[in-house]
Amino acid sequence: MINLRQIEAFRAVMIHKTVTRAAQTLHVSQPAVSRLIGDLEYYVGFALFQRHKGRLIPTPEALALYEDVDRAFVGLDKITDTAKEIREFRTGRLFLSCMPALALSALPPMIHAFSARHPGITVSLQAHSSQRVLEWVATQQCDAGLIGMHLEDPSVTIRSIACGELRLVMLPDHRLAQQAMITVKDLEGESFVSLGQTQDVRPLIDHVFHQAGVKRRMRIETQLSSVACELVLAGAGVSLIDPITAGSYASRGLIVRPFQPKIPFHYSVVLPAFRPPSRLVLEFIEEVKIHLANQLDTPLSQ
Repeated sequence: MINLRQIEAFRAVMIHKTVTRAAQTLHVSQPAVSRLIGDLEYYVGFALFQRHKGRLIPTPEALALYEDVDRAFVGLDKITDTAKEIREFRTGRLFLSCMPALALSALPPMIHAFSARHPGITVSLQAHSSQRVLEWVATQQCDAGLIGMHLEDPSVTIRSIACGELRLVMLPDHRLAQQAMITVKDLEGESFVSLGQTQDVRPLIDHVFHQAGVKRRMRIETQLSSVACELVLAGAGVSLIDPITAGSYASRGLIVRPFQPKIPFHYSVVLPAFRPPSRLVLEFIEEVKIHLANQLDTPLSQ
């Protein structure tokens, strides 16, 4: 039976014209190359070379065989190069779906740095609500998603990668703007922009106010932290939002204060439940964890 080593020896002799140079290329002895060529001639049933004054002259049959052999090796070389590019992250695509709170503030500089280190990688970033991100990942329309929830869902794998605490945001001229810490009692009767009912942090917020017996004036609610901040900027009241979004709006003029009692907010990565993540996805997730931890100034989540 013909084997790959025989074909390698045949190709090396065709390229280098002598057994000596072919042996050097294959890192074997000259007799080993001659034996491989002889075995190949036996299996194909015809002579491949004529021996003339120490040189091997390819027969017409050898030239015809070499055409297919060379095409096959060119294909193998291409596969080898492609595998190397994948291993070194020099080719590929990364499809991400992300909650707007991260897509609009935390992720852009991180993705820019990631892309600069891996110029062969194409990154696609889609901003959606956390519920929509879950749907995209579950239907495998993206490689990974980033959401502001920590829950159980059999259609996806969800891992908490960072955790912070909700922050109160308000206008600079608000009556509470000079306080270093805002408590739930401070918000009695306050106009409050609330996160929507589908946000898993909403029941936690409502529970804190209910337990304290504090009544808010809730006339506006929204599903997105960024929209809540825009409403606060417009004078609609105050809001409790995730710390990453709060930090980004501090540069736009909102006052950001810690809130008591503390209400945790989880940033989670979502992966398809029945498809293992690629090395590229895993590296990206690790960088997101580090980036969020630096922004939150908290230890990395385990």
